[in-house]
Amino acid sequence: MEINKAEPRKLNYRFYYKWYALILLVLWLMSVGVVAYLFLNNEFSRLKEEIYSFGSFVVLLPALYLWWLHPKLTRTIQVFPNSIKITNSHYSWEIDYNQIEKISTPFLSYICLKMRDGQRWWLSASIERIEYIWEGLSKACPEQMNGFASYDEFRVKLVQYDHHEKRKEWFFRHRLLDFVNWIVMPSAVMFIAFKIQSSDVYIYSKPLYFFRLIMYALFTTIMSAFVWSIIMKVFVFDKQVIENLKDEIKIRDVSKEDFILQRSKFFQLITCALLMAFMIKMDLNFFSITKLKASVEGFNLKMGQTLVVDTRFNCVQCAHSVADGDLILFGKGTVAQILALPGEVIAQTQSNSLGRSIASDTITTVPEGHVALKTGKGQEIVIVKISDLVGKLKNK
Repeated sequence: MEINKAEPRKLNYRFYYKWYALILLVLWLMSVGVVAYLFLNNEFSRLKEEIYSFGSFVVLLPALYLWWLHPKLTRTIQVFPNSIKITNSHYSWEIDYNQIEKISTPFLSYICLKMRDGQRWWLSASIERIEYIWEGLSKACPEQMNGFASYDEFRVKLVQYDHHEKRKEWFFRHRLLDFVNWIVMPSAVMFIAFKIQSSDVYIYSKPLYFFRLIMYALFTTIMSAFVWSIIMKVFVFDKQVIENLKDEIKIRDVSKEDFILQRSKFFQLITCALLMAFMIKMDLNFFSITKLKASVEGFNLKMGQTLVVDTRFNCVQCAHSVADGDLILFGKGTVAQILALPGEVIAQTQSNSLGRSIASDTITTVPEGHVALKTGKGQEIVIVKISDLVGKLKNK
């Protein structure tokens, strides 16, 4: 009788982690480029916060890669009769079954191995064929499995997650449909949104406007793809795995899964189109959120307070005109109150209180294309260009 002496199969981490590494690299290069551009153009004093923000990404992204991604890109796992061996390009670790103090499954597909020396090993469906590890643990440590309601129940869950993670590598499998989903539809939305919204909203900064639209389109597409993938997993593919495992069949029906995923992407396209149409109809891309970095006592605003800003209100004599008394954001996040519109008169009394009394020492007519604002900082009056208005505070 021939004895098979071949080593157990090497279990790798998922291929899509290489995509994540590429994304981190692109983000890091963009951050380096932005910081270099701001420094070369002597913008440090004016845009100090932006430089610090992008500079932090220059440091944090490599740290995230080294802590999270690098181990997954370099490690392989083998399940032996007496141990689990984890190997990378320089080192290897042996998880001796006899040294395992406790096996737990805290959530989803995660397996936590607590060793007698206090060390913990976390294993999940980010590893290919994670059920091999679970099967090896059950054979070598049957006494540790007594606390589980059903060994088979969690094994089925691991197979389901393994198949689900493998399908993530099919993200752009249907090239034409994916091109429509991720390129054509968002581009059409931006064109249609601009044609509709620019008719009654003044768009002073087109790059910022299109950037926000791109972010909305990207977020909507990602969330739609995520939701439909979960729906397919829970209501279609997971049930199929349960039926197959009754006959101990773990092989995926690739052609059937491909057909179902293709149809789900049509639903994803329809979902994205409806959500983006709702966004354009409700002008949701014109709303933003800001957090106060300092208190504005004159308007009873506290440091750290979150404010909703309606950026449609950035003009006068238009569909969304600002009016006297409106609290608005202007410049680089400064809060002020509309005091006077173009052509109106503002005055300052001898008692140094602000108002519109004609019997005052200082009388000024607001020029065209400008508005007079009262800031909360010392109740000071400033006259700014209308194009500097960011938007109206909605929660005041």
